Amino acid sequence: MGLNWIATRTQEAGHFNPGGLGARPSRQPVGMDLLSRGSILLETVVRPVSHPVNLVRFSALDPWPSGLTICLEPDGTVRLMIRQGKRHLETALKTGLGRKVYTAHIAYIWDAPRRRGRLSVHVPDYGYLWQADVVAPFPLTMRDAQRLIHTSATCTLDQDVVFLAVADAPCPLGPLPGLSGDAAVDTPDGPRPIKDVRSGDFVESHEHGPVKVLWTGKATVPSLGRFAPMTLRRPYMGLWDDLVMARDQRVCLDGSEVEYMFGEERVSTAVRHLEIRNCAVPVKNPPPVVTYHQILLETHEIITVNGAKVESFDGSAVLEEPSTLATSVLADIRPDLRPRRIGLAAPVLQGYEALTLTGVSIG
Repeated sequence: MGLNWIATRTQEAGHFNPGGLGARPSRQPVGMDLLSRGSILLETVVRPVSHPVNLVRFSALDPWPSGLTICLEPDGTVRLMIRQGKRHLETALKTGLGRKVYTAHIAYIWDAPRRRGRLSVHVPDYGYLWQADVVAPFPLTMRDAQRLIHTSATCTLDQDVVFLAVADAPCPLGPLPGLSGDAAVDTPDGPRPIKDVRSGDFVESHEHGPVKVLWTGKATVPSLGRFAPMTLRRPYMGLWDDLVMARDQRVCLDGSEVEYMFGEERVSTAVRHLEIRNCAVPVKNPPPVVTYHQILLETHEIITVNGAKVESFDGSAVLEEPSTLATSVLADIRPDLRPRRIGLAAPVLQGYEALTLTGVSIG
């Protein structure tokens, strides 16, 4: 079964379409139909707090009492509380949040017919991932999904929430792909669109020559927050064509200046950090949702895409734990194709470290 994002909300606006964002709007009134399977995803900046903070708080009384709250507590616990009529559900997830400022993706997915759900927190900058099972989750009504988006009197967002999104099926949890499907990756037979690469093919790597592709995949996400597409502009970084990617997709820098400043042969950083250099710019007027692709290799590698050095998919946050793997974008990978060695292809610059990129020549 496919997944459609049917609603998004930011601090400025909300969009709702039961048929899927970007599809032709339906004129049928929204009723009490159940979303028996679905997702609620939010991106938020989390900070050390001295009291509980309701990141999302929804409450309604008609036609019966219903509510949904996602709360961050001072000790880093993320608490999900749901009410439907006289029934209450509560799940607490212990995390390492609350120690410093992070950007986090918090997701609640449910499959009511199978009586299973999951609460997840992913910190993309550091690869942290925490999850907890949600036993016998309640389905959400389509009307409540609409009220989450459009009725500020019944649903409030904390000021640090970047966006909230609702889907009609469980979304993959943890790290996600970040490259345009038309991005051309170098292979032994020449550049090939990454959307056309298949498991068993080979791509060229900078360290080990041709490397076997273990998995290829894609994910459709709202064009908001860290998922908003950016364009890495030619001719910077060796590009022979513009390269569209998610803001968290990591690109690699090398050369004598990098070695002098960081003591490393090469470093990687999220492409969003290059926006201050004007070699990476946000895509203007992106569609409501965007589909990204990526490839998982035998080892985590630096590959050439449209002429620029970028990282292959980093699945380390989910590969070592079967329960997290099963709910991730890698859920369909065959057990015998899981990489045996997990590690970073290059040191990753974070926060203030990335600001020193202003001193690096970006060709």
